[in-house]
Amino acid sequence: MADDVEKAILITFGAGGGDQALKARAARPAGAARRGQRRQRRAPPPGRRGRRGRPPRRGAQERAGAYIASIKASPELWKLCAERFSSTAYPEVKFWCLQTLHEGVCACYTQLDEGTRQLVKGALLTWLQRDCTSEGAPLPPFLRNKLAQAIVAVVKREYPAQWPSFFRELCAAAGSGPGLADMFARIMVAVDEDVISLDIPRSGEETKLSMHLKDSMREQCIGEVAGAWYSVTQAYKGSRPELAAFVLGSCARYVHWMDIGLVANDRFIPLLAELMDHPSPALRGAATDMLAEVVSKRMEPTAKIALVEQLKVVESCERLSANLIAAAGAASKAGAPGAGAAGAPAGPKRGEPDEELLAKYAKLLATLAGEVMDALKRVENVVISFNVTGLGVDDEAARDATHAAQAANRLLASLTAAVLTAFCSGLETIAMPLVPFIGAYVARLRALAKRGQALPAGAQMHLAAVLEGVAAAARYPDGGANEAEDGGAGPGLGGGGSGGSRGGRPRLSDADLLAAREEQWEVEERRRELLVLLKNAAKLAFPDALNFVASRLQAALAAGEPGSAGGGAAPGGGSAGGGAANGAAAGAPRAGCGGGGARFQEAEIAVTLLYELGEGAPEDALKPGRGGLAQLVLLLVGRAGGLPAGGHRLVALAVLETCVRYVRVLQQEQSAIPPVLALFLGPRGLGHPSPDVATRAAYLLSRLVKTLRANLRPLAAEVLCELQPHLLAVATRPPPGRDGGLGGAVGTGRDGAAGKTLAPVTSLVDDRLYVFESAGLLLGQEELPAEQQLAALGSLLAPLTAQIETNLGAAAAEGACAAVAPGGAAWAVLQAMEAIARLSKGFKAELCTRSRPQLGAAFLRCLEAALAVPKAAPGSKQLRARFIALLHRLVESLLSGVLPYLPAALEALLAREADVGDVTDVLTLLVQLVTRFKADLAKLVDAALPIAVARVHGLLGADWDWSGRLASPAAMSAAQQPQAQQAQAQQAQTQVAATLEDAREKGELQRSYYSLLHCLVHQGLAGSLVASERAVLDSALTALAAGAATHVDPGVRKICVQVLARLVSEWCPAGGEELVPGFRAFAVQQLGGQVVLGLFRGAGARAGRPGGPLDARDAATVALLGEVAASLRLLHERARDEAAAHLCGRALPESGLPGELQQQLAYHVRESEAKQLRDFMRELLLSAAAAAAAAAQQAAAGK
Repeated sequence: MADDVEKAILITFGAGGGDQALKARAARPAGAARRGQRRQRRAPPPGRRGRRGRPPRRGAQERAGAYIASIKASPELWKLCAERFSSTAYPEVKFWCLQTLHEGVCACYTQLDEGTRQLVKGALLTWLQRDCTSEGAPLPPFLRNKLAQAIVAVVKREYPAQWPSFFRELCAAAGSGPGLADMFARIMVAVDEDVISLDIPRSGEETKLSMHLKDSMREQCIGEVAGAWYSVTQAYKGSRPELAAFVLGSCARYVHWMDIGLVANDRFIPLLAELMDHPSPALRGAATDMLAEVVSKRMEPTAKIALVEQLKVVESCERLSANLIAAAGAASKAGAPGAGAAGAPAGPKRGEPDEELLAKYAKLLATLAGEVMDALKRVENVVISFNVTGLGVDDEAARDATHAAQAANRLLASLTAAVLTAFCSGLETIAMPLVPFIGAYVARLRALAKRGQALPAGAQMHLAAVLEGVAAAARYPDGGANEAEDGGAGPGLGGGGSGGSRGGRPRLSDADLLAAREEQWEVEERRRELLVLLKNAAKLAFPDALNFVASRLQAALAAGEPGSAGGGAAPGGGSAGGGAANGAAAGAPRAGCGGGGARFQEAEIAVTLLYELGEGAPEDALKPGRGGLAQLVLLLVGRAGGLPAGGHRLVALAVLETCVRYVRVLQQEQSAIPPVLALFLGPRGLGHPSPDVATRAAYLLSRLVKTLRANLRPLAAEVLCELQPHLLAVATRPPPGRDGGLGGAVGTGRDGAAGKTLAPVTSLVDDRLYVFESAGLLLGQEELPAEQQLAALGSLLAPLTAQIETNLGAAAAEGACAAVAPGGAAWAVLQAMEAIARLSKGFKAELCTRSRPQLGAAFLRCLEAALAVPKAAPGSKQLRARFIALLHRLVESLLSGVLPYLPAALEALLAREADVGDVTDVLTLLVQLVTRFKADLAKLVDAALPIAVARVHGLLGADWDWSGRLASPAAMSAAQQPQAQQAQAQQAQTQVAATLEDAREKGELQRSYYSLLHCLVHQGLAGSLVASERAVLDSALTALAAGAATHVDPGVRKICVQVLARLVSEWCPAGGEELVPGFRAFAVQQLGGQVVLGLFRGAGARAGRPGGPLDARDAATVALLGEVAASLRLLHERARDEAAAHLCGRALPESGLPGELQQQLAYHVRESEAKQLRDFMRELLLSAAAAAAAAAQQAAAGK
């Protein structure tokens, strides 16, 4: 029965998983340890629960924890642990004893007296010899792991000085039975992980200790340890293969730093060769890992080549490669574990290949080949470098280099053939570890070809194998999650149905859709490396790559012909390995698959290869009539309707992407355009039931139309007619969803690395709206008949205008909701406005305003309807933002035609309900309008500017800090830090976040305000400031002066200085009366005083703090200094005496600069050019920063 100590320990473990978890942990094999991982021995075992499986109460846990803490503080702790481990029957208590001893040894072992040290060592060794050798009730693995860790903690502090015989004693004990052999391996693993391995981050002291231990082992005992590894493996390879594999795995950890002769010898290598054919997968894998470590050991290239020859494993690589091919075939029949198929079993069944073992085999092949090629490259580079530098090479060295190169070439030829044979297996587990070597091999061939050297024998066959292997490894797995197609998403872009099926095809569940998309992302990620191989091989031998892709495409198309058996397997080609596992026999037709029942995988990979081959293809290959690649594209386009499984989501996407990539070919072949349009407009494009395909097709169609705009002119009416139902569906129906589940389109394109990421369903912008952009591009051509063009545009705009007017009342009633619900009235208004904006992109301003103003009038009617949106729903940010975006767009298309509507628009947008973010958007709009219309906008600016200035200053408030410190990122971080440290309540944290966000938004408003003022004065509208009330002018000038002198961002300061300088130039003529009374004195005081002071204020303070000194090394600061210098020179010209008196009498004395520097600065302002003045001020700032840094260092040294 447990006493108080044991009860307390059990209670502290009470939150664990109980006895079942303990048993599961104890049942784990000894080989569970892996390099670089803190295995299960790091964590305490799960504890026992209270009565009825309930964990102990918190109060009991706290009392037990306090009691345990008092025990750990007792000087009798060591004795208690030593006695309690032997007497207790609870695994938790044993683990606690070992854990406590380990922590104590790590914390204070060197401070213990000799008697206590002997007590700890004696207890650990007793448990090792007594409890790890018992066949009846041995310690479970997690306790043996913890015991090994505790022993190593002592060894770490006593070896070699106090305990030099430890490893010899351990090696001697390893032959005393399986229990001690197991502990020998566990201790060696713990030595590597806790002391030696630098894969785990260690301190400088720990790194020195690691090196010291390795040096000591090299000098004293590593040979005996290697002998023990060999003896134990040899002894238990038959009776206990799992134990032998564990021991061999512990040996592999040490190969990279011990003498290679200890394992690469006549005893070890034959043993490893024998174990690679052992019935036990674990032992075969351990032997494979061991060989890979031996081969990858760093050494001179000639020594590495000699080592590989000595191992005599190259001869068996062909057999190993054949085994991998056979394993791939077995995997294909058994469901392809490792091939990426969803739902693969957790472990191999009897007769199935071991996925982990296959990966190890492939790694060994890749390591062998990669090391040999690296050695060959290094030998060649040595010879080349001698020849280039003109240094002589003696005959013996030349013979050695030649012999090494010849041997490496022979090895590389054999290994390359074996690697490529395995690569063609099509099994991901085998193929992917081989990719780095194959990439390096292809790069080597390209380098040889670039230097004009002959390619090695068999290079052409090797490249064919590379292409075959890429196609096999990049193929979607048979039986994967993408086999079935989702038929329940609805008809194309307008799919809004939530029914269970469509056309007899069942709707997939959200889980199935998620699995399909996850598989797709995994395959796309895998293809990143594989398709690089394809493109590099094509650059080396483009005709071969073209022929290979042509054979795959023709085979796929043939499988879809009527009467074809449609197996879907591609021809084997002529490469080594011949595509042994490129496909499986076709079964029954699957959902989404058509054309003779062929699987979608073959069609998809064939089209994908064609797509990828176009990147960097020669220009001649893309010329219709004589370019081979162009002919393949035209073949695909002409027969795409008969492509097997062409309706499958992935196949349809691949075909659409390929058509857009080769749009230049279509541009030169008018006859190919109709079938391409049929693809995009039909059930394999915009009408596809999958939202992924339909939405992506909308985007790709816009790209296609943009390039083929002139070619499509004769077909414009027909295409617009075909687009009509899709346009209607996009405008009136929300994106396809799944009632709160998965839905909508995901990024599935091939632009760049992962394609254009489409907007999610909840996004304000619907990517389906690209169809309106396509319609606008088709319709906005000047060559179309005017009446037909106007009628077609009216038929498109009238429903959109009606949609705005019909839904506006309900949208206003919905209020300022945080998110617009898809399908609601507000959503309908948003969709209509965006559709109008997309349509207008295809119409040039010249066409809408001069050539055919009726078109502009049609868009203006839409604008009239949209003007009511911000008035009716002033609190809806999304509606306001979409209206502003529409206004931006129509300004570009209609130019001055929008001017009559702008006063009403600005009045609505600057309403009292507008907050900081809203006014910022309006100021940005005003900047665009002023930039576009300049003086034509004068009346509107005169009316809107006082309102805008009043709204800005009202929103910022009288206490706003115009220096921008509160809105700077550094200030935000500084404000967040103390809050995080104080760990305040959630409500307080939310309040702080809201305050910081408010400051950020106000900072953006301030910047937009300055940008507007800058735009006004530089577009000839500074008179609007004079025409306004004096309070408006004073407010603007005060804000500009504060920003120019104090803002933390030098870019903002520069804008303010530019505005003030421009006003000086316009309002203070040389020798004349100032246009604005009092402005000259204001400019002298601010530009000639506060701005200069702002440059040097705090120049000796600590840099980097919010509002601290300017960094003169920063380009933005240099630009600011240039503007200040030009402004001072201008001010000196326009107010010579007054400016000089203020600068020398008031400003410079307050700057803190030495008197001599003040005089020099005043001289430069009077006499020098602006560039010289800028450079002088920069030197002043640099000197001040250097002096401040030196003072800080001195102060730190004094502390």
